[in-house]
Amino acid sequence: MWFQLLLNTLSLGSFYALVALGFSLIFGVTHTFNLAHGELIVLSGYMAYGLSKAWQAPFALTLPLCMAAMACLGQVLLALVRRIREPFELSSLVFTFGLALVIQNAMLFLFTADYRRIPASGKPLRLTADLIVTRNQLWLIGLSLAATALVYLMLRKTFLGMALRAVIQEREAARLAGIRVERMNRIAFAVGGALIGLAGPLFGQNAYLHPAGGMEATLIAVVITLFAGTGRIRGLLAGAWLLALLESAAALWLGSNWRELVSAGILIALLMWKPEGLLARKKPAPEL
Repeated sequence: MWFQLLLNTLSLGSFYALVALGFSLIFGVTHTFNLAHGELIVLSGYMAYGLSKAWQAPFALTLPLCMAAMACLGQVLLALVRRIREPFELSSLVFTFGLALVIQNAMLFLFTADYRRIPASGKPLRLTADLIVTRNQLWLIGLSLAATALVYLMLRKTFLGMALRAVIQEREAARLAGIRVERMNRIAFAVGGALIGLAGPLFGQNAYLHPAGGMEATLIAVVITLFAGTGRIRGLLAGAWLLALLESAAALWLGSNWRELVSAGILIALLMWKPEGLLARKKPAPEL
């Protein structure tokens, strides 16, 4: 029982990390607090669902198609965000909230309010008498770890990653150093959109798709990003697994209705006592 619980927690936390990865990258580079993040994930899930139903596309094929489509949609979103005036952070919050409502109603019109789900691929694998692993869990864990590792290596081991980290740390200083900040914004929205496109089909395979389902995904992304701190990719994975563990414990001991309350409680606590991120390093105080 305990090994099964740990496996379920690992797969759930891996999915949470994948949900938060695109949000964290876009927020860190561009300072766009995207409240439509969850709706874009659900939209990507609907796209994968349509491909699998209408054209009988295998699940593995829907992943690159959704990633490419959402990367392009990310550029459209960036073009809209560029028109936002100061104060940018507050205005982006209001704009993306309105965008989330527009996407919700568009999905409601196109797909109705019926719950839909992408069929699972393959039969579960019984490792022991008490331990069963599904193909969905293998997809979640494998793709989440691969995506996290690739983003981490890009940020830490490439010149592009150094430029992105410089923009994350201080935009104006990066601009003065000759870094093309607008180009970094385009790259962040493209990579973040591709990560959203990767998370969408997995969301549709492991949860029910419905137009209002993006709110929970946005909450998860915000909580994990605040937990890890901006630009801390490894912290995202640790925060996602911790959140999944706390939610699983709450569901086990208190009931499933307490799962969402755990996320909301962590968000409130972080905003009150550690808004810069629980794992973020403190900046040294300036010398007088």
